[in-house]
Amino acid sequence: MRSQHLTRNVCSLRLLARHGLLRPCPSLPGRCYAVSSRAAFLPYAPPASTSLPRGQPRRTFFGIFQKPPRMLKEPDLEPGYDVLLQFRSVEVENARPPPREDLLRGWRQFIQYKRKNYHQPLNPTQAFLIQRLLRHLLAVDADDATNGATNGATNRQQTADLGFADLRTALWVTVTKPPKGTTEHHLELAKLVYAEIERRIQEMRGLGVEEDVIRDTLGGKEMLDLELYLTALSQYGAAREAAVRLADRKSKGSGNKGMAARERSFWTIVLRGLAKEGREEELLAEFANAEAAKLEYQPPIHEIMTTFYAQRDQVEETKRWFSRPIQAGWAPSPKVYLELVRFAVRNREQAWLQPIFERLINSDPQKDYWDVVFQWAVLAMDKGVEDVKQMIQVMSAQRSSTGSRQQQQEQPPPQQDNKDRGPKADAATINALISAAIEKQNPYLAERFLSLGAELQIPPSASTYILQMDYRLDAQDFSGVRALYDKLLKGEVPVYQDEDLPVLNKYLRALCAVHPEPDLGRILDITADLEQRHATLEPDTVVALCMVFLRSDNQFEVIDTLSLHTVSYSRDERAQVRRAFVDYCCLDRHALSTARAWDAYSLLRQFFPDTDPSERARLMDAFFARRRPDMACYIFGHMRSSDSPGHRPTADMYVRCLEGLGRHPDGTGTSGSAHADSLKMIHNMLKMDTTVQLDTRLRNALMMAYAACDEPHVAIHEFWRDITASAEGPSYASLAIVFWACELSPFGDRVAREIWQKVQRMDLAVPAEVFGAYCGAIAGNGHVEEVMRLIRGMEGSVGCAPGMMTLGVPYNALPWANVKDQFETWARAEYPDIWAQLEKKGRKQTIQGTKFNIRRDMRA
Repeated sequence: MRSQHLTRNVCSLRLLARHGLLRPCPSLPGRCYAVSSRAAFLPYAPPASTSLPRGQPRRTFFGIFQKPPRMLKEPDLEPGYDVLLQFRSVEVENARPPPREDLLRGWRQFIQYKRKNYHQPLNPTQAFLIQRLLRHLLAVDADDATNGATNGATNRQQTADLGFADLRTALWVTVTKPPKGTTEHHLELAKLVYAEIERRIQEMRGLGVEEDVIRDTLGGKEMLDLELYLTALSQYGAAREAAVRLADRKSKGSGNKGMAARERSFWTIVLRGLAKEGREEELLAEFANAEAAKLEYQPPIHEIMTTFYAQRDQVEETKRWFSRPIQAGWAPSPKVYLELVRFAVRNREQAWLQPIFERLINSDPQKDYWDVVFQWAVLAMDKGVEDVKQMIQVMSAQRSSTGSRQQQQEQPPPQQDNKDRGPKADAATINALISAAIEKQNPYLAERFLSLGAELQIPPSASTYILQMDYRLDAQDFSGVRALYDKLLKGEVPVYQDEDLPVLNKYLRALCAVHPEPDLGRILDITADLEQRHATLEPDTVVALCMVFLRSDNQFEVIDTLSLHTVSYSRDERAQVRRAFVDYCCLDRHALSTARAWDAYSLLRQFFPDTDPSERARLMDAFFARRRPDMACYIFGHMRSSDSPGHRPTADMYVRCLEGLGRHPDGTGTSGSAHADSLKMIHNMLKMDTTVQLDTRLRNALMMAYAACDEPHVAIHEFWRDITASAEGPSYASLAIVFWACELSPFGDRVAREIWQKVQRMDLAVPAEVFGAYCGAIAGNGHVEEVMRLIRGMEGSVGCAPGMMTLGVPYNALPWANVKDQFETWARAEYPDIWAQLEKKGRKQTIQGTKFNIRRDMRA
C-alpha cells in the first residue's frame, strides 16, 4: 500500500545489535536518497535531517498537470511483530519494557497469525524474538509468584494469562514448517516451551492435583505436546536427545506391556531425525531398541531405512533393507519406489529394479503407485510418450484394487459398469511425467507429455502450469512463460498456499538477468501483483531486483523492495542482501560510476546499519581506489558514530583508513585541501577515541597520511619525533615512511642523512625497500651524484644488488628534467637489464615531470 510518510522499514538486526542513528553524510548533489526508518530505530525518533530531500515548491499555471509526488511503500508487518521488535530493543538498551499486557497480547497475536498462516515458516530471527519475549513473560510470572504468592492457587492465577493452549500453539508453530536458515533458535524455543509445560505439570502434581484434573487442564493433549517436542528435536539437529527423551518416557511408561498406539509414532519421529542427521550408528542402535520394544517393521520405518541407504548409494544395504518383509505384507510407500528409481539410475541398477516394478504393476496398484511406475518408465527405462500412453491404457483397463494388504478389506460385490474400471490418469499423472522429463533435462519431452494430457482431455492444475513455467524458464522461452503467468494471474486454475511463489521468484530473477536491458515494465508488473498478495520474495530475487533498479537509477524502487521484503528476513537472509550491495559498491570504477556507487552505499547504510566492520572496510577501500578519499572517510565516520561498540573502528581500522589516505590522492580535481580536511577529521576522531592507544603502527600511518597531504614537515617533526621517543621505537616501516616524507620535504635530505647515520651506527640489517626509500629522500632534493654513489655501493652496505625499485624510486624523486636525464644515462650504462624492466612499466607525465608507472606499497 502507499503511504504519505517515508517508509518505516524495520531493521530487526539493528535492534538486535544496538545500532543507533547515524548522521547524514554528504554525497554527490542530487544523488543521495536518504530514507527515514522510524520503526528501525525504535524507541528513538529520527532527526529531521534524514528525511527525503524535496525541491522548493513553485506555483505555476501548468502545475495541475504534473504527476503527484512519488509515494513510498510501507512494509506489511505481520501482526504482533512490532511488539517483538520493540521488546528486543528495550531489552538490549536495558530500559523499562512495555506493560506486560501489551507484550503478552503482541506475543499471542504473532503466534496465532503464524498458526493460521502455517505455510509461511518461522524464520530464525522471529524464533529468537519469540523466545526472548517468552523468557521475559515467564520470568515475570516467576518473580510475581515468589514475591506475592501464598499458595498454589495464587500461582496458578498469575500464570493463567499464558495458558497451555498458548504454549502448545508456540510449539506447533515452531515445528510445522522448518526454515531455510539456521535452526538453533527454533530448537531453543521448543526446549523453552516444553520445559515450561513440564514444569507446570510437575507443579500441579506436587500440589496433589489428581491426574484426571491435570489431563483435563491439558485438554487431553499431553501426548501431542510430547510428539511436537520430539519432532522439534528430530528436525533441528537434536535427534539423539529425542532418542534419550523417548527412552526415558518408555522406562517410566508401559514397561513390558508394550507401547500405546500413539507412542509407536514416536519411534518413527526419532528414526527419521537420526537419518536426517546422517547418524548411521545411532540409527541402527535405535532401530534395535524399537524392535526390542515390539515395534513392527511398518511402511514408515521401511521408508526411513531404505531411503537412508539409497540416498547414500550404498547398494547392498539398500537392497537388504528394501527386501526385508514388511509387517502384515503391507506394500512399501510410493516415496520408496521413487527413491529406488533415482538410486538405480545413479548406480546403474536398472536390471535389479525392473522385476520389482513388474511385481508392482502385476499387483494392481493404486493410482499413486501408477504415477511412480510412469516415472520409472521415463527415468530408468527411457520410455517415450507412446509407451507411457499404452501404460496409461493398461492402468485404466484394470479392475480397481488396492494391491496392498493394509486396505484389502471386504468390498461389496463388483458391479459390471464403468466403476469397475481401474484408476484414471489425472493432472497429478501428467505432473509426475513432466517432473521426470525435467529431471532428465529434456524440455521437449516435457512438452510432449503436456500434449498427452491435452489429448487425454486432462485439465491442467496449478502445478502443471508451475512445472511448465519452470522448464520454459530453463529454455529461456520468456514469451511462453508470460502466457502461462497470465493464465495463473487470471485465475484459470486455483493456486493454494502460494505454491507458485518459487517459480515466480525464478521468473523475476530470469527477467533481471536479460541482457542488455531487462524489461523493467514487466518486472514492475509482476512485483506489483505479488505486493497485492502480500508475498515475500526470496533474498536472491530481492538482490536481482535491487541490482537492476540500481543500474537503471530507480532508487525509489530499491527503497520499496527493501522495505517490503527485508523486514521479515532472518539474519542470514539479510546478510545475503547486504553482501550483494557491498559487492555492487565495490565494483571497479570503470564498471560502475562513483555516483551510482555512492547511491547504493547510502541505501545500504540506511537499510543495513548492522553491516559488519569488515564489509565497511571493503567499502572504504573501494572509494579510496576510486580516488575519493573524502567519501571513504565519510564511511569511516559512519562506522565511528555507531552506538554498537562491536561496530566501531579498532586500531587496525584507523591504520587502514590512514594508509588509504597515504596511498590514494584525491581524484576530484580540487586542491589537496579536501584531502587534508579528510585527514584532520580522521585524526580528530582518533584523538577523541579513548578505546584506541597510539603505538608505532598508528603513528606510522599518521606520518604516511600527513606526508601524502602535502604536510611532510608534520610527519617528520611531530610523528617521527614521537616514534623515536616512545618505548616501542621505530620499525622498518617507520624508516621507509620517514624517508618518503624527507623526499617530499624541502631540505629533507638533511634529516634523512641524520637518520641514515644512526641506522649505520646501530649496524642494523637494512631491507632493500628502506635503502631505496633513503635513495629517494636524497634524490628528492636533486643530489643525483650522491644517489649514484649510494646505488653503486648498495651491495656492500646492504648486502643485496640493486633492483627495479632501487632505480625507479630515485628517478621518480628527482625534481628536474636535466638530472633525470643524467640519472637515466648512467643507469642505462650501469644496469641495462634493470632499466629495461623499468622501461616495460612505461612512463607518465606529471606536474613534477616524467615518472615511471611503479607503485610503492608502503604499509604502516
